[in-house]
Amino acid sequence: MIETAVVTGAASGIGLGIARALIAQGARVVLADIEIDRARAAANDLGANALAMPVDQADEASIVALADTAFGELGQVDAVFANAGVGAGGPIYKTPQRNIDWVLSVNLMGPLWLARAFVPRMIAQQGPSRFVVTGSEHSLGLPDRGGQASIYTISKHAVLGFAETLRRDLAETQVGVSIICPAVVTTDIWNPLRTRHERFGGPRIMEERPTGQVGLDPDTAAARILDGLAANEFYVFTHGADIAEVHDAQSSEIEAALRRFAERYGADA
Repeated sequence: MIETAVVTGAASGIGLGIARALIAQGARVVLADIEIDRARAAANDLGANALAMPVDQADEASIVALADTAFGELGQVDAVFANAGVGAGGPIYKTPQRNIDWVLSVNLMGPLWLARAFVPRMIAQQGPSRFVVTGSEHSLGLPDRGGQASIYTISKHAVLGFAETLRRDLAETQVGVSIICPAVVTTDIWNPLRTRHERFGGPRIMEERPTGQVGLDPDTAAARILDGLAANEFYVFTHGADIAEVHDAQSSEIEAALRRFAERYGADA
């Protein structure tokens, strides 16, 4: 049972859905977001068990400050959801360096810094807890959905490696690890540049949601996520068929290459 939690990227989308679902179960939840005004408005709507706190997931000092404040307010933290994420489109050889740095800072370094800031204290609590990172169907393969967003896919592949190694590193502790791998959920990821930092080129606002961007409701996604965590899953899914399609495409190619290798060099090579 999660009684206290910190959720980054909690002002909207999957993060807000997770926060809302946890609070409905009686948890106290920190809604952490770079869009602090939206986080405060959401916390106000969710009631006394919701606390809004600012965080810049691309800045280690901001994450350390979040950990200090969260532990100070909650006393202990049963779950951390490293959920904030951003994306940028285009083929990798044409992606501006500022977008590469921005996406990797938020999507990869952010969860790593969150683990460094929170996990040692979670271990010291000497009770069960969980570190949850949001990956993607892009962590498991190369989906056709969503267009060409190469640096996003690269970052989410790396997040899977981060989650797997963190699980291994914490195997002898009471801190569990999970990775959420959603397919398309209705969030603000279609307008990611709205929060891009000045040092990475500054914000850019898209006025209209692209057509065809229809996905799963965030509250439904959150309910499935909490079900997966309650079942102690490492891989936590929001979709079945879509994820299976992505995974099967990659695994089939690997299996075919291994068969050809065995034909060339023998089964024991």
